[in-house]
Amino acid sequence: MRKIYTIAAIILAVSITIVAEDKAKHPLSLQESLQRALKDNPLVKIERINTDIAESIVKDNDVSAYDPNLRAAYDVSNRIKKPTSTSHDLSLSLSESLPTGTDIGFTIGASGSSGTSQLTKRDTSIYQNSVRLTVTQALLQGLGKSANLVTLQKSKIDLNIRKEELAAYALKLLSDTERAYWDLLSSGEQMSIYTYSLELAQRLLYESEERLKIGGIAPIELVALRAEVASRERQLFDAQTAYRQKSLTLAYLMNAPELMDAELLLTDSAGVELGAADAVDDHIEAAKSFRPDYLQAFMQAQKGELDLVQTKNGLLPRLDFHASLSGVTDAKSFPTALAPGAGGDISPVIAAGLTLQLPIRNTSARERYRRSEFSMDQQRLSIANYVRQIDYEIRSAHMEVLRAKRQIETAKTVSALQLQKLEAEQEKMNAGKSTGYAVLQVQRDLVSANLDEAQARTSYVAALLTLYSKDGTFLQRRGVKF
Repeated sequence: MRKIYTIAAIILAVSITIVAEDKAKHPLSLQESLQRALKDNPLVKIERINTDIAESIVKDNDVSAYDPNLRAAYDVSNRIKKPTSTSHDLSLSLSESLPTGTDIGFTIGASGSSGTSQLTKRDTSIYQNSVRLTVTQALLQGLGKSANLVTLQKSKIDLNIRKEELAAYALKLLSDTERAYWDLLSSGEQMSIYTYSLELAQRLLYESEERLKIGGIAPIELVALRAEVASRERQLFDAQTAYRQKSLTLAYLMNAPELMDAELLLTDSAGVELGAADAVDDHIEAAKSFRPDYLQAFMQAQKGELDLVQTKNGLLPRLDFHASLSGVTDAKSFPTALAPGAGGDISPVIAAGLTLQLPIRNTSARERYRRSEFSMDQQRLSIANYVRQIDYEIRSAHMEVLRAKRQIETAKTVSALQLQKLEAEQEKMNAGKSTGYAVLQVQRDLVSANLDEAQARTSYVAALLTLYSKDGTFLQRRGVKF
């Protein structure tokens, strides 16, 4: 039986070595894993395209809404029945709307009608050219940039919201990637601990088998030792499988299919040197400047304020002032009518007036304004709730960081004491005052303490990542900028 277990252990060790040698080794730092995740992840690219679309909308609202508009028109008509005549009408106009609520238009035109009187046989042709400048200014509804630039300002806010959505996605992706990195490192430490645990059990089994040869122990004591060796082989296999799964997770988050079958050699180590928590109030204040969801809620409130301005302006009656300067001259032919002033001096005509449009009930505008007020109240309550939520989440995360940090020192102390306990129990067994089963129990306690120590370091890093995610500073701390 001893030979069978020894051969099985050798086969297991050789198989692990062969698998490790068949895989390509790839050194991987935390910084490289974060960079690859941000650069190669297709969902990040999709979020960036959404940002580009929002930026295009801003440019559209900023430029096209107040672009000058040039219009040209030419019409010709013929009268078929006698007396026959031909009419021409040509116009060229340039108009522009300004964000102040001002509309400006300039038009030049030429018209003509050629024909002969059926009675007098005289030429009845008439040709004219005209020039007209008009200005219309809103005095109540539609007055000022605050009312007319709402669409542009909202599109700019939408662009900033898209950027915060991209930042929120990047924060989650990189936080998940870093967690996967430390989880893989922790899994590797656990695999080493289980390997060490198996070596301890195999060594104890070998020593017990040698003692059996000289009659130092009863054969029945080997049963528990062999069962323990088999159990620890299973634990090592499970740890190796978990390590492989975590390696796949990290490769997936980095969008690195070429690393799916590679052996990742992590070059960073988890420890307290990765950072420490600041004062809890500092993290709460940082969240108001960096946390993407809070910033998005604040921006939505800004859009609500713009809607309030726009709908309040819509409650006003429409009162416009308009003024025009125009002139008409005669010409001898249609071609000469194309040149203003060809027929003589232009007699200018100045006109001005007011136009009032007053809805009797204006129900639709009033209801839009009421809805804007309700929406604004919701946004204010949402921001207040976010502040409350941030305060709770950060205090809870900060408390967990302090607890996890304290656990590291405690776990180190327990591991050191368990090692001393194992050495003492081993000496007692060598002196014949203890049994192999008792040594196995102490070995289990040592392995458990080593696992707790490794987990304590990983838990501390995870608590820090949670805190940095809750206050929104994770991207800044990792040097990521948009």
